Amino acid sequence: MQDRAEQTKKRQEKLKELILRLHHDESEETIKEEFAEHFQSISPLEISVMERKLMKEEGLSAQEIMRLCNVHVAVMADYVEDPDNIPDDFQKPGHPVHVLKEENLALEAALMRIRNLLEVYVEEPDTEIQKGLIQQIDLLWDFDKHYTRKETSFFPIMEKYGNTAPPQVMWGVDDEIREQYKAFKTTFEAGEIENLLSIFSEFEYEMQEMFVKEENILLPMVTEIFTEEDWIAIADEMDEIGYCIVKPFSPWQPKRTQNKKGEKEEIVNLKERLPLGTGSLSLKELNIILDLLPLELTFVDKENVVQYYNNNPGEKLLPRTPSAIGRDVMHAHPPKSQDIVTQLIQDLRDGTKDIQDAWYQKGETLIYITYVAVRDEAGEFLGILEYVQDITELSQIEGENRNVND
Repeated sequence: MQDRAEQTKKRQEKLKELILRLHHDESEETIKEEFAEHFQSISPLEISVMERKLMKEEGLSAQEIMRLCNVHVAVMADYVEDPDNIPDDFQKPGHPVHVLKEENLALEAALMRIRNLLEVYVEEPDTEIQKGLIQQIDLLWDFDKHYTRKETSFFPIMEKYGNTAPPQVMWGVDDEIREQYKAFKTTFEAGEIENLLSIFSEFEYEMQEMFVKEENILLPMVTEIFTEEDWIAIADEMDEIGYCIVKPFSPWQPKRTQNKKGEKEEIVNLKERLPLGTGSLSLKELNIILDLLPLELTFVDKENVVQYYNNNPGEKLLPRTPSAIGRDVMHAHPPKSQDIVTQLIQDLRDGTKDIQDAWYQKGETLIYITYVAVRDEAGEFLGILEYVQDITELSQIEGENRNVND
């Protein structure tokens, strides 16, 4: 046991040393050769531990690791161990692993179609080819649902098991790919034909690298730690998030059919009335009322833990899933926005601000977000309430309408 611990420590130190040298611009080929001398194979868990050490002990940010993420993959990808005893369920339609792989195949095919059309279009712009490109480019944006599923369903469970660095790094790369897609689409819509192929090529490369990262690093990593209950939780959230280009033709049927969390169901008297500041409501009434509000509510407590969100009907502006409950709110945001979120929380906590508004355009929808400090009668900080609303129609209202029957 002691020898193994010492061996593990030495492997970690060597791995960290090699990756740090990469970050200091040493030749990738030199590092790859030295890596091959010291490592016949490497587990996804070792990569996860190494990234956490780089962030904690060496002060590297998630953004810095993300910056050279492709180089890491180039050095280590051939040596990543395949997990033993891959469950048969992973091959079944509807299982989150099967869905992820099928979506990657569909995305790869979409990229190929766009490239083929683009190469013809750049040589000789044509209206019909342009229509085909518009259709394929719009279809490709489905990858946002694919990435969102990782970020809202996979990542919270990884964090629960202590794997906090890999999700932050991958989320940062996801956002970079989203920005590359938007840059390509903007260039296409602006008719800047001379730049289209080069911008698309950069975007295409990063997407293809992400296929490798997901299937050769992410999936083996989570296969080692996720339980059947974890996969069930992810599967339960897939319909809410949506699918990328292809949808399973049948739901996954896990072996276990009893209570999914393996927990005793809590017995609650739904008819008992809860005394409120002005009147009372039953728990059932309160839940229904909160879900009927034209707002997406989220409450984060004073420890920065997500404790509640409502579930109003229809497509969500900012999708939330049960995996969010109990999650550190900082982990629920991509690396690029964490400094902003940290400052906002501090301002609301210490009273510099009591409320903060933000708004932005998402497609044709104008989204308005409000963050409110929640305090008790004595002024003690209890947490933050976030409410999100679609104000597209409200922003266009003119005049007045007093006839409630219209």
